[in-house]
Amino acid sequence: NYEIAEQKFIDSLKFAPGRLSIIHNLISIYINTNQKDKLRYLLEQNKNLNEEKEILYGQAFSSYFENHYELSISICKKIIKFEQFKFSIQDLLASNYKKQKKFLEALKIYKLQLKQNRCNLPFYNIGCLFLDLGRTKTAHYYFNKSKEIKVDDYTNLNNLSLCKLKLKDFKNGFLLYENRLKKKNDAVKKKFSQIASPSSLNEIKDKKILIWDEQGLGDTIQFSRFVIDLLKYSKNITLVVNSKLCKILNNLDEKIQVYDYNKIDESKFDFQIPLCSLPKFLKIEKVEDINFYKLNVVFDKTINFNLDPKNYNIGLSWSGNSKYFLDQYRSIPFANFKNILNFKEINYYKLSKDKKEDEAAEIDSFTNLSDMGDKSLYEISNLMNSLDLVISSDTSIIHLAGILNIKSVLLLNYNSDWRWFDDSKNTIWYPSVKILKQNKFDDWTNVFDELEQILKNYIYDKKKGQ
Repeated sequence: NYEIAEQKFIDSLKFAPGRLSIIHNLISIYINTNQKDKLRYLLEQNKNLNEEKEILYGQAFSSYFENHYELSISICKKIIKFEQFKFSIQDLLASNYKKQKKFLEALKIYKLQLKQNRCNLPFYNIGCLFLDLGRTKTAHYYFNKSKEIKVDDYTNLNNLSLCKLKLKDFKNGFLLYENRLKKKNDAVKKKFSQIASPSSLNEIKDKKILIWDEQGLGDTIQFSRFVIDLLKYSKNITLVVNSKLCKILNNLDEKIQVYDYNKIDESKFDFQIPLCSLPKFLKIEKVEDINFYKLNVVFDKTINFNLDPKNYNIGLSWSGNSKYFLDQYRSIPFANFKNILNFKEINYYKLSKDKKEDEAAEIDSFTNLSDMGDKSLYEISNLMNSLDLVISSDTSIIHLAGILNIKSVLLLNYNSDWRWFDDSKNTIWYPSVKILKQNKFDDWTNVFDELEQILKNYIYDKKKGQ
């Protein structure tokens, strides 16, 4: 219980200021709970102890949190000789190397740990490394080895599920995917736990069912199809979602009520099911079990974006706001888009909200790129319905375009998320989405070469009046 422990240690410091054992315990709490600001403040308050190994330990993690990887590495190398820090500093060193894309250096550390300690963690760490690199089968092997040693490591089991899902082993993958609700640090927080959970499809027949969203907006859009499938068993279904999606998903099906969290009376429901548990509940076991339902949004005809009919009008989204490690690979640096933005026969519309500070001036310099980042998702869906094409990295925008059945191109990283499997041209989720996928890890060259050619063909056809 970190919150109580933190307060007790802070109280202890009042009686024993500067006591290293107390400070070290607080440092450990702030590292485990990812409280970067508190860690930085604690280290600042104890600058007079800077050469003590306990303080250096905190500085190594603080430097890592601040993206100062070389500094973190240098501190790690100073204190790795101390047995009390050895294993965690090895892990931190490996994390620094991964951030610097020095994957072989990270792998060497994990393999050294295998020799030093036959617990499950080195196997788990190697599995994560290969999962990050898009080496799914190898990752699967190491997660399985970790499971053999510790069968109830729910974080490991969750990652094993991601491997199985990517390999299209849906039966075992979705069963193991339930461990996302149990894993240690970033588990999906269970909502409406006071409402009963059904154990079978027979149990929900004609009952009042509450489905609640989890994870990101894209996940909600993607998994919403399974709510429609559930109508075979109950006609009284309510889907509760992020308020940003209410107006869009309100037309999922006339029998499905869609609300945000402020409008739910929990006493009215017999059962609750997390949205991403529906595939397991519905026994989705093969590709053919996954249905597509086009979302028929009622568009607002009074919203006018004044699109130029003489030019091609294309929506762009190149990055999301995910906190996860893989986001640095699925998000695309803006510089990659410069060549296509020089096609003056095309008007572009930025559909995502985020704009990195170091890219803002460059983005604003393109007169044929209009920023729609301040629009709601409903307004964005109205705009997309009028565009000739949507181009997006792996963000909620591609899921929105896909469910609306809008012609789209997904620019996909080599080590892509499980939901895209190893598909490189089309996806089972959305028939209107074409995939352009990296041939090599973290290299967008082939993707943008192919994208440029597609757009040149569009321009040529437009000029010919086709």
